[in-house]
Amino acid sequence: MSSSEEKATVLVVDDSDIIRLSTSRIVEKLGYHSIVAPDGESCLEILDSRHVDILLLDIHMPKKNGLEVLAYLREHQFTLPVIMISGSSDIEQALESLKKGAYEFLLKPVEPDRLAITIKNALSEQGLREQVKLLSAAMTQSLFSVIITDPDGIIEYVNPAFIAVSGYSETEVKGKKTNIISSGQHSRKFYSKLWKTIASGRIWEGEFVNRRKNGELFWEYATISPVADQAGKISHYVSIRQDITERKREKEALAESERRFQELADLLPQPVFECDTTGLITYTNRLGFELFGYTKEELENGVSTLLLYAPEDRERIRRNIECRLKGVPFENHEYTGLKKDGTRFPILVYSANIFREGKPVGIRGIVLDITARRQIEEKLQQLNQTLEQRVEERTSELEKTHRQMILQEKLASIGQLAAGLAHELNNPINFVRMNFASLKDDIDDLQDILASYREFIGKMSERMEPSDELLALRQKEDDLAVDSLLADIPEIFSESKNGFDRITTIIESMRNFSFRHAENRKVSFDVNKGIRDTMVIARNEYRYVAEIETSLEALPPVPCNPEQLNQVFLNLIINSAHAIASQKRSTKGKIVIHTWYDEREVFCSIADDGPGISPEVMRHVFEPFFTTKDPGKGTGLGLSISYDIIVQKHQGSLDVHSPPEGGTVFTIGLPLNKPRKTDERAQ
Repeated sequence: MSSSEEKATVLVVDDSDIIRLSTSRIVEKLGYHSIVAPDGESCLEILDSRHVDILLLDIHMPKKNGLEVLAYLREHQFTLPVIMISGSSDIEQALESLKKGAYEFLLKPVEPDRLAITIKNALSEQGLREQVKLLSAAMTQSLFSVIITDPDGIIEYVNPAFIAVSGYSETEVKGKKTNIISSGQHSRKFYSKLWKTIASGRIWEGEFVNRRKNGELFWEYATISPVADQAGKISHYVSIRQDITERKREKEALAESERRFQELADLLPQPVFECDTTGLITYTNRLGFELFGYTKEELENGVSTLLLYAPEDRERIRRNIECRLKGVPFENHEYTGLKKDGTRFPILVYSANIFREGKPVGIRGIVLDITARRQIEEKLQQLNQTLEQRVEERTSELEKTHRQMILQEKLASIGQLAAGLAHELNNPINFVRMNFASLKDDIDDLQDILASYREFIGKMSERMEPSDELLALRQKEDDLAVDSLLADIPEIFSESKNGFDRITTIIESMRNFSFRHAENRKVSFDVNKGIRDTMVIARNEYRYVAEIETSLEALPPVPCNPEQLNQVFLNLIINSAHAIASQKRSTKGKIVIHTWYDEREVFCSIADDGPGISPEVMRHVFEPFFTTKDPGKGTGLGLSISYDIIVQKHQGSLDVHSPPEGGTVFTIGLPLNKPRKTDERAQ
């Protein structure tokens, strides 16, 4: 007999004192605790006042008979098993008892063995019912989703947690396959492996991405267990699932936070490190790996802090680590770092303890590579030692700057003078041009009248003999070559118009070339327009010695100071013309100007077929005051100023080379980044 059966309390209800007593004794002998009641009302009073595990109830009793008591118990949801006892073998009474919920129907006198078996089975079944009830309550109240399916995956049961998580009602999923909540995020291979596992009788554990009824995706951690029948064949699958969507989100948020921390740490301009109390490095950012030359795999395998320092510093490092962990201050933070390849370099280390629950668990710090500072210190020492030389060099630089400023002021003055001349010439030239146009119209009218006169005189001559005066007039026309004069007049006017157009172009170019912006101001500028204006201004320098060919591609506007850029173009074109002129050749040379661009820069090359530049001269070509021209014919500042304008003031590039076939090519590169002010375009 089990411990639960030994403790069972059996209530014996019978109106016969003898039967009640004998039945009670049998119950006691069977090892149960027995209590008695003489009628149905007493029975109900006992059941309302104390716990009873099983009831032996007589059918025929006064006042309330057994069937009435049984009906009352079921109406009031008493769950204890009831064994009906009767002296009559009336089948209808037995069936009525069983219909009303009786566990068994026994005839008097009760046989002890039969009663023992019946009580034992009733208590066992009641125990199983209680377990089922508890399990049902557990599944109903469980926070985890529970799904029970048949072997084909057809849903037979779902608990309230599943309904709450999925959004489906019990009736919507019963009889359906579990793929009603599938998200489509997993492959066939994934599900095939799952079914293969549980179909073999093994438990499957893993994560799902499923879809709620409203279409929202959610994560679950599931355990799917096969349930076998008595024959060992799988009859059901029980799936217990936990909604881990929030955990996933928190994990993703944590991972994102860690990535953000790592990215921020990698952006720091200095290496950052962490080590434990033994000095073993536990973390470093990207610059830490780059500075010392170790890989992430090596760090994960274990790298001691001491390996990052020169051997002569390691004992001091040990002492300083101990001081830092104990909170003892120390002063010297400069060491000699040691890279993996053995390279030594000076470093400065700032560190602080890492505390967890008030206790130091490691050290966090920043490493500064002070190589540049040491170099600066050494350079300062050298500068202090050679102060007089530096002063002299500075004086020379100031003199160079002063001469450049004088040259620039001269160029500015020339520009102002050119602007003034352009303005002063523009009005009278416009006046002459207008008069010229009127004169052309008048000449055209006179030519028409002269032609009419000639036609009239010709007709008159046909009718009568020409007079002496008419013959004299014709002779005068021949002497004056009137026909030739009339034939030349259109060409004269055409050449004059071209001359006026040329003057207008020169004046416009002078105005564009002389327009001044603030020295540090950059505006959007058409490089091709600057080149064309410069060619007009410099024409007198090159037209007798060279022809200019241009290949100017359509360019985006460049942020620059147009006057400075025009000055560079002027210097390079004049230099090319002078180089060709120095050869004193019998034929003209050639200057080729080409512009193009890519996504980052605009380029301009100015090439000539002059004598070229020797490698020795090439090394000094951009140095101030360096010139190969005869004394008095060059300042040696043109190319140095051009270099300063392009490289220093516009962050561009100015390169020069001499091709093997001869000549010189200067190439300018100007960045296309937007200027700070683009509200104005170059005039």
